[in-house]
Amino acid sequence: MNRVVKIDSKNPAPDIIRRTCELLSAGHLIVIPTETVYGIACAPEFIEKLYTAKERERGKPVARLAAGIEQVKNSGAVFTEAAEKLAGKYWPGPLTIILETPEGNTGFRVPAHAVPLAIAREFGRPVALTSANKSGGADAVTVQEAFETLSEHVALFLDAGTTTGKIPSTVVRCTGNGVEILRAGAISEEQLMRVCFNEKYDLYTRER
Repeated sequence: MNRVVKIDSKNPAPDIIRRTCELLSAGHLIVIPTETVYGIACAPEFIEKLYTAKERERGKPVARLAAGIEQVKNSGAVFTEAAEKLAGKYWPGPLTIILETPEGNTGFRVPAHAVPLAIAREFGRPVALTSANKSGGADAVTVQEAFETLSEHVALFLDAGTTTGKIPSTVVRCTGNGVEILRAGAISEEQLMRVCFNEKYDLYTRER
């Protein structure tokens, strides 16, 4: 199989998805499309390779790509009431939720894109995923842009055409009944708070 492979963004071919997951299981890095930009993925146990490829600071968190709420729960993540509401409303979508897991706080994302969702389902557990660029560099909205900076480290590039380059996902941390916004993004604070606290939030904004 060529290192750069065309893939349908709406109906990804099962044989390509299977081959991708085989490479992930073997410890290789893969570049995949999402609904915002291209991402670089690996099995979590090989995350050191991802840090090396991106020249990323060791210990800086890397979110997990998941197929849905149940897959995240099966990985040991603990959902608070607020996290459950947000995931139910905005997954799949541009929302990363940081949850407590046996390995510590970890961000999870369920993209609204058929390719990463198919990979997560086939792989059977969450995959480490971050933007396909060198740390601090411009986001890649085409597979060629990702190839130019990461080609020496990546085994397979899945080309689904130009991505939207939309505003990145909103990142929140959910602990107890609280919600902390760590990075503003596609989903606004007002949208998040209305989902979590509805009438209470309405009262708060009126009183302000």
